Amino acid sequence: MSATRRERQRGASLITAVFLITAMAVIGAVMVRLSANTHVTTTEEWLSAQALYAAESGIDWAAYKIGDGTIGCAGSDSGDVDVGDAWFHVTTGACVAVGGREVYAITSIGYAGGAHGSAAVQRRIVVQFMP
Repeated sequence: MSATRRERQRGASLITAVFLITAMAVIGAVMVRLSANTHVTTTEEWLSAQALYAAESGIDWAAYKIGDGTIGCAGSDSGDVDVGDAWFHVTTGACVAVGGREVYAITSIGYAGGAHGSAAVQRRIVVQFMP
């Protein structure tokens, strides 16, 4: 007795179904992995931007303090200043006279993520400031 064509193709649907399920599982795993990587990258970029803005705030803060006479030409270390979820540390170096005017070296380090002493991200800005 010979098998009919329909009886010989009976297992083809099962093989196709197993193949499709496997392919869908692989695609799903890849999508989950890409989504997780994107989340980490986005968080790191957000923290990096926060640290940069904190460092810029430190420069502005030091320029203001130099302008109002709080920080003099001898130079001083201001310590840490909180700005929301980030903070900055500013150091002003001793100033140098150029053309009869004082030029200050200001270093500001902005931190974000984590806690004081264990920040996830930091950004440093160094400027020369002439009031």
